[in-house]
Amino acid sequence: MTLELQVTSETEARIREQAAAAGQDVSTFVLQAVNEKLADINSQPSRGSRKDQDWQEKLRAIIDLHPVVTHFVDDGRESIYAGRGE
Repeated sequence: MTLELQVTSETEARIREQAAAAGQDVSTFVLQAVNEKLADINSQPSRGSRKDQDWQEKLRAIIDLHPVVTHFVDDGRESIYAGRGE
């Protein structure tokens, strides 16, 4: 695959400088950087998006507002609807 990238002259200069410091041509340096980034992404466990994490944190905070019930709670249908004519 051939890619054409539009980068600023500042970014181009940084890429060329880093490639030269690594003793590589620009193509090899950029390809290596892309492969390293992809390897980093693949090695991280999938944790969902930041939006999902925010939602889970808010849900956990709401759950933590409620006390833990240590006694028996009758949640059977009969007790819930008792006295409602059923």
